Amino acid sequence: MRPFVKTDFDFYKTLVQNELVMRYINGGMGLDDAEAKVWFERQFERYEDERQTGFLLLEKKETQEPIGFAGLVLQEVDGVQELEVGYWLTPIHWKVGYGREAAQRLMRQAHEQGNERLISIIHPENTSSQNVARANGMQWEKETVFKGVPVIIYACRLSRLFRG
Repeated sequence: MRPFVKTDFDFYKTLVQNELVMRYINGGMGLDDAEAKVWFERQFERYEDERQTGFLLLEKKETQEPIGFAGLVLQEVDGVQELEVGYWLTPIHWKVGYGREAAQRLMRQAHEQGNERLISIIHPENTSSQNVARANGMQWEKETVFKGVPVIIYACRLSRLFRG
C-alpha cells in the first residue's frame, strides 16, 4: 500500500468507471471523468489529515501491478464522524484475499494510532464485503442511509481484536 501519485489517476479512473466495481458504490453509478478527478484529488487532502490515511494504492508485492485501493477514511454517518475501513479491487482480483488482507492491515494501523472504533459502510446486497467484514472481526451494527443510499454498518472495537 502506498499513497497515490498524480500518475495513478488513469488506474484510479478504471476502477471508479467500472460497472462491476461501482455496482454497490455511489448508488451504482460510475463516475464521469470530472467526478473521478474530484474523488481522486480528495485523497491528497486526506493525506494531510493524520486521523485518516485516505485511499492508498494496492499493488501486488511481486510485480507492483496496481490491483485496487484501500484506506481509512473519515465519514459522517447519522450525524457522527466515524473512521471507515474501505477497499476497492479490480474484479479480476476479487475473492482471493486481497481485500481481507488490506483491511486487516489498516485495522491494525487504526488500533496502533489509538482508534477504538472502526466501521465499514456496505451495501445490503454486497455479501462479499459483508463476509470480509465478519472475517475481520466486525459485526453488523445497523441499517441506515448514507449519502442517499441504504447501507449496512459493520463495526468493531479495535481493542477487542488487537489485545496487547
